[in-house]
Amino acid sequence: MKSTLFLFFFMLLFVPDAFSQNYQDYTQFSLPEGTKVRLGKGSVSGNVAFSPDGSLLAVASSIGIWLYDTATYQEIALLAEHGNYINSVVFSPDGEKIASSSYYIIRLWNVNTRTQYQTLKGHTDEVSSIVFSPDGNTLASGSDDETIRIWDAETGALLQTFEAHRYVVNSIAFGPDGNTIVSGGKYDKIIRLWDAETGTLLQTFIGHLYGAKSVTFSPDGNTIVSGGTDGTIRFWDTASAVLLQTLTEHTDRVNSIVFSPDAHSIVSASEDGTIRLWDTESGDLLQTITGHSSIVFSASFSPDRKTIVSSSDDQTIRLWEAETGVHLLTLIGYTDGVASLTFSPDGNTIATGNWDNTIRLWNVDIGTQYRTLTGHTHAVGSLAFSPDGNMIVSGSRDETVRLWDVVSGTHIRTITGQWLDFNSVAFSPDGNTIAGTGRENIHLWDAVSGHLLQTLDGHPRGVSSITFSPDGKTIASGSSDETIRLWDAVSGELLRTLKGHTSVINSVVFSPDGRSLASASQDDTVRLWDVATGEVNRTLKGHRWHVQDAAFSPDGRTIVSAGILTLRLWDVSTGTQYRVLTGHGNTINSVAFSPDGKTIASGSFDDTVLLWEYIPFTTTDATVRLSPSTVSSPAIGEQLTFSLKIADGENVAGYQASMLFDTATLRYVESANGDYLPMDGLFLPPVIDGNTVTLAGTSFTGESNGGGTLATITFEIVAIKASTLILSDVLLTDEAGGSSIPLVQAARITEPSQLPEDVNKDGVVNVLDLTFVASNFGKRGENAADVNGDGIVNIIDLTLIAAAFGDTAAAPVVWAQDLDIAPTPTDVEAWLREAHQVNRTDLTFQRGIQMLEQLLAALTPRETALLPNYPNPFNPETWIPYQLTAPTNASISIYSTDGQLIRRLNLGHQSVGIYRHRSRAAYWDGKNTLGEPVASGVYFYTLTAGDFTMTRKMLIRK
Repeated sequence: MKSTLFLFFFMLLFVPDAFSQNYQDYTQFSLPEGTKVRLGKGSVSGNVAFSPDGSLLAVASSIGIWLYDTATYQEIALLAEHGNYINSVVFSPDGEKIASSSYYIIRLWNVNTRTQYQTLKGHTDEVSSIVFSPDGNTLASGSDDETIRIWDAETGALLQTFEAHRYVVNSIAFGPDGNTIVSGGKYDKIIRLWDAETGTLLQTFIGHLYGAKSVTFSPDGNTIVSGGTDGTIRFWDTASAVLLQTLTEHTDRVNSIVFSPDAHSIVSASEDGTIRLWDTESGDLLQTITGHSSIVFSASFSPDRKTIVSSSDDQTIRLWEAETGVHLLTLIGYTDGVASLTFSPDGNTIATGNWDNTIRLWNVDIGTQYRTLTGHTHAVGSLAFSPDGNMIVSGSRDETVRLWDVVSGTHIRTITGQWLDFNSVAFSPDGNTIAGTGRENIHLWDAVSGHLLQTLDGHPRGVSSITFSPDGKTIASGSSDETIRLWDAVSGELLRTLKGHTSVINSVVFSPDGRSLASASQDDTVRLWDVATGEVNRTLKGHRWHVQDAAFSPDGRTIVSAGILTLRLWDVSTGTQYRVLTGHGNTINSVAFSPDGKTIASGSFDDTVLLWEYIPFTTTDATVRLSPSTVSSPAIGEQLTFSLKIADGENVAGYQASMLFDTATLRYVESANGDYLPMDGLFLPPVIDGNTVTLAGTSFTGESNGGGTLATITFEIVAIKASTLILSDVLLTDEAGGSSIPLVQAARITEPSQLPEDVNKDGVVNVLDLTFVASNFGKRGENAADVNGDGIVNIIDLTLIAAAFGDTAAAPVVWAQDLDIAPTPTDVEAWLREAHQVNRTDLTFQRGIQMLEQLLAALTPRETALLPNYPNPFNPETWIPYQLTAPTNASISIYSTDGQLIRRLNLGHQSVGIYRHRSRAAYWDGKNTLGEPVASGVYFYTLTAGDFTMTRKMLIRK
């Protein structure tokens, strides 16, 4: 007979409202199918824009357009259809449309429905600039393909194409009447004025030493203002093309220029890291706004002119008071490319190694970052937790292996060596040994002392991956020599060489029983090997491009492989590919199963980690789960609602499910049927038995397929602590009475944590809290930044937060080199001067001073130096890091082997600091002064900083 148990509950429509203000909501916006959480918001990849009425803020990111409600500055939506970095985002004049560009594609969105309604294709190279006409009927786009195109903003039809510039069209703007368009070229130094309808060239403006990075009209149309790559801002008479005025205070490229709504001032954003406010009549500099630690992409006014918003390569969006330049708010959560990731042994933490040289620790339950480990000077390509979960070992191409304490976040030890190139690191199962790959060998170190135990030689070319067998007796290594080698972990003896791949082997991993080995290769295959014989058991083919990584499920039944844009799941016993997961917008570098086997984590160069629900190969694809799968506990007395969801159901006419809950934490309140089964079905009252509630329902009029909600269930919080809701005895039935057991997924309730010194409420005490307090200095009355509650925000509050670093084991040396959030050495020096003037001798305050001193030391380099570029070899671009011990004008010159100057990068006046992060280091696109890509080969680069010069070698390989 069919099961007939069922319950009634609170309306499902209330579930989203219950969590609309929860801090984890944004981790679930616009998720790809099959995922449950996104870690990180991607990276800030372009400009920001206010809606015309000022109610919305749009941010261009690597995964889509983030929309913020400006009343609260909370994330309310993610428009994510691009799958690639967005260069530009702009609102239509009526605020009902958004246009965005990504590479050569433009997309149009309906603001009210948050849906895409047109895709504009026609450009043959990257779109650099987009703008609506004043009446909103047309859209103009400028591109690296040297053209300007005019589109119908409703239908997406291409109306006109202007053959505009000899090189890249960098910036465009409509005149106030919509009859003209002004455009700036990147390399040809000429600004052009066009008839918007015919494309006739009306006027040219010549004066910039290099290209025009940004152009705009004054509101009356009489003046054109341009910002150049030469660092100048120039005012031109529109009619005569006469140069009226030149502003020279910026020391690097001017990326954006925007008039205030009243036309009395303009705001400019520059690659010198500053935002400047100017009087349009006199040209006087009114404000210089600093705070970003890297290139500022854009700055613009809110419609009421009271606020300036800016976006930066330091991965923050900042809001400033326009009148005073005072920092108001920082929008965070944006990250850089994920090169590697791993789960902690208990499954509660994911560690990511990032392109910005950091290691980030994420809470799996709530999807938020809680710690950043800094110290590496190149991307962190490999990570491993110790078996007890107390330590992390990291490998980087900065030629070091670093050991970290997970609990405190402190750096324990750095292991260095000559010609090391750490593509992979691993702990032995007993935790006593660390293995790391060198250029052509494997190094084994004692995990306690860091002493080198032995070196395994044999690969003729670079070693890309290593792993220990589950019993710790064998080490497997994969190499660019297209072989896998098995080694005795104690003696170092080479046991066997496995051959079969035809390209670089990116990853090797043992099965849980140690009998099989999986390898992922750039030959687009995954191979399964018999460890005892060295024979290939299966070759898994399906990826179109390189396979970057692979992982076994804890039960050994499934392999997940990571390709350029897809994850693929394979049944180990048959070699069958049974699921393809898509959703990342760039190369997937790393993949891992959670220890409980329920989750797959994938890290990508789209700057995010996605957590996927793992569905193993089974005869039925149906899944029943509780949603949300993870939620932070509300306050005692408040209610918490879960939905019993079904996915991929087939011929379902009835169900039953039991939920086990912690009675010390939760009290059952009520439940209700969902929308999956027909409403004329039979749903019985719940059966409550101690810590178990059982729900069931059946239909008399047909079967249901696909996904939906079986039921909803509500609990009251009786105590705030972590607990798990477990699904058990879940059955699905069809009309004939046949039953099947679906896959099930439980839900977790986490205990929220809040420290009094965590003034910005992000769950951790760090440098962000210091800068938050500093931005509120002098404010009186009730204020989150008033840590000691004396009614005023001052240096005492800031020093008490610094003291709390020690309480939370967040040593300042860890945070100091996180260039996304760190203050400048000048800021810290000022804080210390004020702190020393305060007559307080208590230990807490003195410890705060000590922590600030350590922070200053970490931010201040000991010597001026030119550092190794990364990546190296490279194609087609590279970043050149350096550090300065004194403020000075700096430049980097690139030479061929015969001494010919290829390119000079003028860095401008640079402050004391460490310029290692990709957002601060010098950038070379691999082109000469004419914009032509240079040939493969060896080149030399020289840093000139005052009297200091230093030269290093780099390699382009094409």
